[in-house]
Formats: sequence, structure tokens, C-alpha cells
Amino acid sequence: MKKMFEIEEQLRTLLRLEFWGNIRLAGGVWVLLLVGRGFSLFQVGVAEAFFHVVSFCCEVPSGMLADVLGRRRTLIASQTMFACSAAAMMLSQSMAGVCLAMALNAMAYNLASGTREAITYDSLLQAGRERDYLRISSLQNTLWRGAQALSTLCAGAAAALGYVRGYGVDLLLSLLAAALTCRLAEPEVTDAQRARSRPALRDLPERLENCGREALGFLAAHPRTVGLMLFNALVGACATLLRFFLQDALVRAGAPSALLGPLLLLIELGGVAGARLALPLSRLSYRRAGALCAVGVAVGCLMPLTGAVHLMAAGGLLAVACDDALETLTGSRLNENLPSDQRATLISVSSMAFSLVMIALAPMAGGLAA
Repeated sequence: MKKMFEIEEQLRTLLRLEFWGNIRLAGGVWVLLLVGRGFSLFQVGVAEAFFHVVSFCCEVPSGMLADVLGRRRTLIASQTMFACSAAAMMLSQSMAGVCLAMALNAMAYNLASGTREAITYDSLLQAGRERDYLRISSLQNTLWRGAQALSTLCAGAAAALGYVRGYGVDLLLSLLAAALTCRLAEPEVTDAQRARSRPALRDLPERLENCGREALGFLAAHPRTVGLMLFNALVGACATLLRFFLQDALVRAGAPSALLGPLLLLIELGGVAGARLALPLSRLSYRRAGALCAVGVAVGCLMPLTGAVHLMAAGGLLAVACDDALETLTGSRLNENLPSDQRATLISVSSMAFSLVMIALAPMAGGLAA
């Protein structure tokens, strides 16, 4: 039976999913765990690059599937794939096994990327509350970073449990999040979205082709949107790489093991602050707010060069805060102008741009950090 649409229940479920669906005990400190297993920082960089190669290839197709088959189904598949990724990392004994786990993780990320934003915006649009999107998106990003912060705080527990048990916990959490996703309703604001409630597999190739063609036509007609995506990707890649490699750099700089979890937690909490910072920054023009965020990330990336533990952590906090503020503002600006029938696909293009930048920068950053 089709689930009735009720906006407040929908929003509560989306917010709960944002938190519980992003807690990763072992995944929160995957770099540290791989280094502890004997992998080099260069290998970590290669694994991260492989993640983004897979993500680059699968990002847009996953968005098209969400637009054609439905966002709720796609989010359920995403959490199931996260569980598969955790299982693969538990069983991996070589670089090939790690790369397989990273590939599964990338596909899980792809299935959620764009889909989460699309189901949220269209849910609000169906209720006539699309102006609330920036506020809800800020709350979602706050909960997402909060989940990552909690995961990071458990760094000591993950190290004590070992990677096998740690990823076992991640597997169970992903399955629980998949069960929570089943409570979502599918928003339907266009005729095409109403039609997909009666999917016919024989029509799937044609639907995917039409979705892709219309999305490409939109991008060709809106070059400023493409520029917006690339700018957001470059800033986000710098902040993300800094956050990853600080896991090991803080230890090498002399940070006591007992302080590692709290320091990484502090960095993640910068994202919580950034998501909330997006609300006052939205009073500025996007160009001015974006420039401020980009400068903040650049300064944050330079601070670890001092070699001082407290300045390294402060730089990570600043970069993550500015990145999350920019991500929230960019997401709101993009969604205001995207067509509902290709919303997940086009947001996935933005994520694909991020992967493209990461493919180029991740091995380079790993080599420099080694």
C-alpha cells in the first residue's frame, strides 16, 4: 500500500536518517586504521583516489536511477551498499580488498548523493514549503557532521576493538539505517514522478536516456550552474583532504593518543558550526559569501604547516567550518533553479565534479603528507 505523505513526519524521518545513517565507528577513522594495519600513506591516497574514480563513473547514473525509480528506493539501496562495504573491509587482507571496499563505499555514497537533497527539496515543494530548504538543509548538515563527530570521538574505541569488530558495528548500523529509510514517503510533484510509482522494467532504458538527455540540455543552457559546481568541488576537496590526512599528521606532530579522539572531534565540530554559519552568510550575496568561505579553507590548509598540534587542529576546524558553510549555501542555490524531474541527476553532477578534483589531488596530497 502506498504510504501517505505527511511533511512533518517526513522531515523527522529525514533528520533521524541524517544522523543514524552516517555514524561510522571504523569508517570515521579509516585512514588511521589502514595505517595501523601497515598500509602507507601513499597507499591510502591511492585508495582514496580509487574511491573517487568509482564515484566519478557511478555518480550521474546513480542520480538518474533516483530520478527514474524513486528517491526512497535509492536511499534504501544506499544503506544496504554501505553494509556491503563494511563487510568487504572486514574481510580485506590486501590492497585489492581495500579497493573493493572503497568501490562499494563509493557506490553507496553515489546512491545517497543528490538523492538526499532531491527528496528533501521535493518533499518541501510538495508541501509548499520550499523556502524552508536552507534551514532544513542546515539542520541536515549539522546532524551529518554531528554523526561524523561522534564517530571520530570513538576513535579510541575503534582502535581498541580492531578493524574487524569496528566494521562489524558499521555493518549493523547501516542495516538499521536502511530499515529507518523504509519509513520515508516518495514525494511526487510532477507527472513523471507520479508515473514512476508504477515502474515497468522494459521502459527503464528509455526513461534513463530521456533523463540524461534533459539533464545535459539543462547544463548546456546554464553554464553558470556548472561553474558553481566546480568552485564548490575545488574548495570542498581541499578541506576534505586536510581532514583525512590530519588523522595521521596529528600523531606524527606529537599529539598524545588520549587527545587524538578529542582533537579529531573538534575538527568535525567545525562542520556543525559551518552548517549553522550558512544561515547568517545567506544574507550576503553568494559571490561574497563564497569568497569568504574559500579564503577560510585556504587559511585552514596552511595552518598545519606550522607543525604545532593546536594550530593544526585549529586549521582543520576552520577549513571544515568554511567548507560546510559553502556546501550548504551552494546546495540551496542549486536547488532553487533545478527541475524536479532531474534534480537528483543534476546534484549528482555536482558530486561528480568533486570526485574529478579528488582523483587529481588525493595521490598528490598523500605523497606530500608522507
